[in-house]
This record gives sequence, structure tokens and C-alpha cells, in this order.
Amino acid sequence: MRHFKFLFFICLTAFLVACKSSNDTWVAVYKNDKEGETITGSKAQLINAIRNGNPVRIAWGSEGKTHRIEHISDPIWIAILDETEVIAHLDPQVLSSVNWDTLSADYADSTKLSEEWRVVITTKGEFDAVWYDRANHKVLQRRPQNHVMTWFVKGKVVENAPPFFQK
Repeated sequence: MRHFKFLFFICLTAFLVACKSSNDTWVAVYKNDKEGETITGSKAQLINAIRNGNPVRIAWGSEGKTHRIEHISDPIWIAILDETEVIAHLDPQVLSSVNWDTLSADYADSTKLSEEWRVVITTKGEFDAVWYDRANHKVLQRRPQNHVMTWFVKGKVVENAPPFFQK
């Protein structure tokens, strides 16, 4: 009987861990190239996940002549446009300086602490970044660009989620 209880406990624990991990896993559901063409996954799966309330995370990067950088961010606002495209706004950030020689970051240039970096990203590969001066209420620069982007969702994606405008 003791072995049965122990075996039951082990099986139950394994089952609960498997259930929890499948719901807590971030899964790449859509990846686009710089032109917005699908590399893997589908926009429909991403849209279903958004409509079901799954958390979303976006990753992108760039490779220059001497350095590479990768980013990952949770959007603060998401919209589905005409049931086919997704746009996401990132949380405004006060960006640090990067010392590429030591691969370190800091806020040594305190004169830039009032400058925010604001970004909107789309499933068409678009990435529109602005640097905004909060102290003087003006846009300092705008840098529209395109990136390979990977859209992740957390948890199981339920298919055929109805649009939010449907009754």
C-alpha cells in the first residue's frame, strides 16, 4: 500500500507539472521577415491568442557591421486591424547608453533622462520608433524601420475566437 501511495503521488505530481508547464510556456506563433512576409506560424493564430487574452511578447534584433543586439518586450496596447494585421505599442522607455567595448549599460549621460523611446510594431514587419523629449514636449527624431519579428504567446491558443465587436 505504501508503494501505491508513493507511485500515485509521483504520477499526480508529474501530471500537475505537465499541465502547469504547458500553460506557462511561451510559444512562437508568428514570425515575419523585414517585408512582413510570414516565415513561420500564422497571423490567424496570433489573432486567436489575442482574442482569448493570452499574454503576448515580441522579439526582434539587428545585426550591424560590428555588433548584434536582440530585444524582447511585452506590449502595453494591442490592436487587431480588419481581422488581418496586429499592431502593438511598447511601453515608453528611458534608454541607457551602451558601451560596446565592455558590453555594459548605464545612465551616465543624465541629460538624456527626460528622453523617451516610443515604438509601435506591426505584423507587417514595420517598426516605427520615436525619441520624445518629455521635458520640452517634442519629438527629437523618428526612425521608421523594418525588422524580422517573432510574436510569442503564453499558454494554449484556442482556435476560432470570435472578434471583440461580435455580439
